[in-house]
Amino acid sequence: MSNKRGTVYVDRLVQGALARRIVVHWCVFFALSMISLTALELFLGDPELPLTGHLSVLWGKYAFFVILMVSILPTFVYDSMKLSNRFAGPVMRLRESIRDLAQGESVEELKFRDNDFWRELSDDFNAVAKRVHGSEAKA
Repeated sequence: MSNKRGTVYVDRLVQGALARRIVVHWCVFFALSMISLTALELFLGDPELPLTGHLSVLWGKYAFFVILMVSILPTFVYDSMKLSNRFAGPVMRLRESIRDLAQGESVEELKFRDNDFWRELSDDFNAVAKRVHGSEAKA
């Protein structure tokens, strides 16, 4: 088995869906924040200003906030992908081991990292693998 510890994407399907969901949630939050700020500026700001004037006032007040929000998105996605390795990695390893066991191949004892989720799955799989190999030896 290759060492994928430094890999951000272990299961592209699952982690890609998670990354897309984070980006969508961030975009919705950001859009609603901008709409709320614009509405507040329009209702509470100078009624004599045209829309472009209100937008200019908003940019002057909240440019730092906008730049900060846009720049933090990649960090959110990256950190979520690293965290998702703690459940996607064990499931991928379990799936590969189940596939090998089903094909009659010898499988090594499955052991997940200390900080992985679902560590008890490896113990359950190892018990099943021992039973399968024990029944094959008897036959």
